[in-house]
Amino acid sequence: MTAATACRTCGTEPREGARFCDGCGAPVTEQDTRAEYKQVTVLFADVVHSMDIASAVGAERLREIMAGLLDRSAAVVKRYDGTLDKFTGDGIMAVFGAPLALEDHAVRACMAALEIQAETARLAAAVSNRDGIELHLRVGLNSGQVIAGEVGSTTASYTAIGEQVGMAQRMESAAPPGGVMLSESTARLVEGAAALGEPEMMRIKGVEDAVPARRLLGMAAQRERTGPSGSTLVGREWELASLAAMLDRSIGGRGSVVGVVGPAGIGKTRLAGETMRLATSRGVEVFSTFCESHTTDIAFRAVAGLLRAALGRR
Repeated sequence: MTAATACRTCGTEPREGARFCDGCGAPVTEQDTRAEYKQVTVLFADVVHSMDIASAVGAERLREIMAGLLDRSAAVVKRYDGTLDKFTGDGIMAVFGAPLALEDHAVRACMAALEIQAETARLAAAVSNRDGIELHLRVGLNSGQVIAGEVGSTTASYTAIGEQVGMAQRMESAAPPGGVMLSESTARLVEGAAALGEPEMMRIKGVEDAVPARRLLGMAAQRERTGPSGSTLVGREWELASLAAMLDRSIGGRGSVVGVVGPAGIGKTRLAGETMRLATSRGVEVFSTFCESHTTDIAFRAVAGLLRAALGRR
């Protein structure tokens, strides 16, 4: 009999024969863990002057502080559907876009980084009152292609490997205390969705020439779609033609409800967005509702409000 494997998302032990986790709803069926190329955003966070803090408060108190920081950071990463890759002793590494593909991985990583800094500030206030020391975190982000999968034959763990991981760590080392620094690749993906500082040329370890980086200041009030959704949609002619026909039928007074279902990362959100833009180009005011689950692979329902759109034209 095969021993049950704990849920990769939340760590809950599944019931015998269960297909989905009781804790978070993620599928518990065995998945292919072979390494694969993924487009991701990597987040590195590190405590500033952790050795000085250790000498000031002692190892036991340092462990308590780091445990509190890890718990808060892990909760934020999970909230934005990232994967906590590892705890480094005085910081964390997280990946957005693997194993679960995310179209807006860079935007999610930026939101998570800002929230982690906010949680650190709240923890720092408590630490300052009790221990009289300052607690600050540096965060760095970088986006690009990595190889993600299980590493190790005995104690296998899911991780991301590649030069993009190293660049994220370099961005963290260049960030000011309490700040978030983005590489050029991440800044390009979130431009329009985030408030960024002026480009800076950074000297980083292992790179001969200075590299451009930008400080993350906040998120835009009205978040714009970024990244791949701004490019031309390729290879969905049949699906778009079918949706266009249903749209014409709805405009004619016969409302339709369309369900788009498929595995994570296949492009369901993009297809729904293309349909909405098509409707808008034909003068239809589209009301849409998206019911999306990033913790499961079972289905994504993009319910285009074509019925209400049709009623709105009558």
